[in-house]
Amino acid sequence: MRKVTEILPAQGHRPMELRHLRVAAYCRVSTELEEQTSSIELQERHYSQLISANPNWESAGIFAERATGLNTKERPEFRRMIAQCRKKRIDLILTKSISRFGRNTLDMLRSLRDLRGLGV
Repeated sequence: MRKVTEILPAQGHRPMELRHLRVAAYCRVSTELEEQTSSIELQERHYSQLISANPNWESAGIFAERATGLNTKERPEFRRMIAQCRKKRIDLILTKSISRFGRNTLDMLRSLRDLRGLGV
């Protein structure tokens, strides 16, 4: 007869939607084309509504920009968002795709590693 071991969730672990979090959104498009303009506006509206619809989430801002994803030096909103994370003002970042963090794989991985180290 086989023995079944039940693994209980860690004490205090609750789904993300049920925890009080300071939530930010990062929206980026890489061109000035008209369809890109509507895309970034839709992203901003979507995330604003999503954050405000959850009573456990507090808005930490929408960081949006029209910039290439090749390097972070040319993306002031991204750098400002990371600075807010370092100041412990953001707990969670929502984004359309991880590729919004950058096209340069090394920069993207560094950013993700930094955010994880900050608990974001």
